[in-house]
Amino acid sequence: MATSRTSILRGPGAVKFGDVTIYDADGITAEIETATQEVPSSISGPLDTIKADQTGSVSFTPCGQVDADILAALFPHQTPSIGASLCGSTDTPLIVHSLAGTKVTFLNAFLSGVPELRLSPVKTAFGQAAFTALLANGKAPGDTGAFYSVAAATYNLNYPDPAGITGVQYAGTFGSLSIPDTADGWTVNVDLSTDPVQTDSLGTVDHTLAGVTVRAKCTPLGLTESQILDSLPVSLGRGASLAGANDLVIAGTGGLTVTLKNAMLVTGPLAWGNTTLRAGEIGFIASRAFSSGVAGALYTVALTASNP
Repeated sequence: MATSRTSILRGPGAVKFGDVTIYDADGITAEIETATQEVPSSISGPLDTIKADQTGSVSFTPCGQVDADILAALFPHQTPSIGASLCGSTDTPLIVHSLAGTKVTFLNAFLSGVPELRLSPVKTAFGQAAFTALLANGKAPGDTGAFYSVAAATYNLNYPDPAGITGVQYAGTFGSLSIPDTADGWTVNVDLSTDPVQTDSLGTVDHTLAGVTVRAKCTPLGLTESQILDSLPVSLGRGASLAGANDLVIAGTGGLTVTLKNAMLVTGPLAWGNTTLRAGEIGFIASRAFSSGVAGALYTVALTASNP
């Protein structure tokens, strides 16, 4: 029997994570991944392959539309609670709803890959975001509502608003160092370190937040050799803390304000040549401050106030 082209599914959709709708730039990918292991035999070779675990993944690049709810969903752990459950006490569903009218719901998901922030007037704000899906709380494989559901439903997630897509000029300040312009904008990376929580009967049921690292980089324009070299931690001794006294603040009117707390400039290459920019790509790292033994924020991402 010949295949009818009308039976070949295709077309776009949108993501809803909890109560927040996020539109993609160039497509959404979802997969349920089954981990396997072999049952070995020295005389016959592998006798069987058995299922060891099941996890899901959803990845996409947000289109760049920015509001406070999207920022909260994509940039959590600004004041990280190390050792906390990433799934939390209540399951957060992630829905991929196709324009054609099918809704795939992963019943328990969390953000496992924070998108790179791209701060430039000619770039949309986000790189790729990644979510991990696990068994719903208290469910076992085969239970109703354990992992996912698929339902026919009229598309109801609306459409992105071009007016909400950020692309503005950004400037950085770091103590007395001012960076009014760059060669190619700023990038900020928030890297999460997580550890899976597994049970012998169910496999992976949660992830624990083990660490958060925040870095920012740019190729500055207009800085002198002394300004860059004097901002590096050259005077610190080996083993000294890199928690700085100054925040790095990157802000653009009409865009975002990104703050790396207690930052330190850790890379500051210089170059000489007939067409070479003096300053190379410089890099900062954030640190947490402690007050009376209580750790403060590591970074913040927010919509820029009217007068940043």
